[in-house]
Amino acid sequence: MTKQKNDKKPVNERPLKNETNFAGNPLSDKIGNSLKRMYDDVVNQPVPDDFLKLLIEADKKQG
Repeated sequence: MTKQKNDKKPVNERPLKNETNFAGNPLSDKIGNSLKRMYDDVVNQPVPDDFLKLLIEADKKQG
C-alpha cells in the first residue's frame, strides 16, 4: 500500500490551471477596488418594501 502525503492545499487556495498572477497589477487593483465599492453600495441599500412583503407572505405560507 502506498502512503499518500496529506500536504494538499484547500481548494480555495490552489491556483487555477493556467492562472496568471495579477497581484500588484495596477489595472487589477483599480478594478478590484471599484468592485468592492460597488458591492458595498449594494449591500448598504435598503430592501425594497415590495420584496419585504413577498418575504413575509412566503414565511406565512411556510409555517
